[in-house]
Amino acid sequence: MGIEWIRANAHKWKESTKCRYQEKLYNYILPEFGDRELSDVSTREVEDFIVRIQTMGSNGRKPLGPSATAMLLTIFRQLRLQALKTDCQVRFSAECISVRQRKKETDVFSETEERILVGTLKTDTDETDAGVLTSLFTGIRIGELCALKGDHFDLESGMLHIRETMQRLPVLEPGTGRRRTVIRIDTPKSDCSIRDIPLNNELIEIIKPFVKPGAFLLTGDAEKFVEPRSMEYRFKSILKKCGLKQTGFHSTRRTFASRCIERGMDPKTLSEILGHASVSTTLDLYVRINLQRKADGLNLLSDLFSV
Repeated sequence: MGIEWIRANAHKWKESTKCRYQEKLYNYILPEFGDRELSDVSTREVEDFIVRIQTMGSNGRKPLGPSATAMLLTIFRQLRLQALKTDCQVRFSAECISVRQRKKETDVFSETEERILVGTLKTDTDETDAGVLTSLFTGIRIGELCALKGDHFDLESGMLHIRETMQRLPVLEPGTGRRRTVIRIDTPKSDCSIRDIPLNNELIEIIKPFVKPGAFLLTGDAEKFVEPRSMEYRFKSILKKCGLKQTGFHSTRRTFASRCIERGMDPKTLSEILGHASVSTTLDLYVRINLQRKADGLNLLSDLFSV
């Protein structure tokens, strides 16, 4: 189950997609269903497996989040389609199985917190500081930041060209089946993520000394780079220095989105800058409307009392 599907479809996928499919298949699906025929697996069994993976984990691994679990469901759907193409019988259908979503508060810096952070980053700025500032004022993803080189900047026209992203991907060693991870620099995850972002004039002046042809922004070197995991550690050190709450690097992207909406940018424009496929993704995931804005909005109805 699954190996034939990988072989038949690998040529259609990006390397990062192939690696993640393989990792989920070998670490989760095959240990559970690998010795079974698809015609012997029921929808209830698949659903119970998905629930268990999200709540209890599997084979000593911790529970998976909604995104990783959704990928498992995608694999089940693709396995079913592959089987049907070859006239194999399939009992289960993953279309009627849903992934439990975990609602959590979006990590967004307040304006006061952001000013503290920016003030610290502007003092004795180094390559890492320049990178964090770039993320705060463009909303780029951490992988996109780590892959940034001087050639991606056009400072004269004030434009940043997002064309690559850096990822640490799971890889299975041939023959042994052992899992390891490798760094890959590839095109972004979707066509809409390939985009051009206008740069703030003040940001241009700060990052200008660090933009060198052929060199990574975060190192100033053409060969040496900073991977996303290391950048997360550096970001946490900066937050500690600022006396701010510990949060992930993705909070820079969410903060950028919230500030843009608060200052009147239309959602469609923001969606294109962030590289989202739809405006709803931008509004649902990245924008926190604070209580003061809610109160201001309701006060717009005050004139209705003048009767």
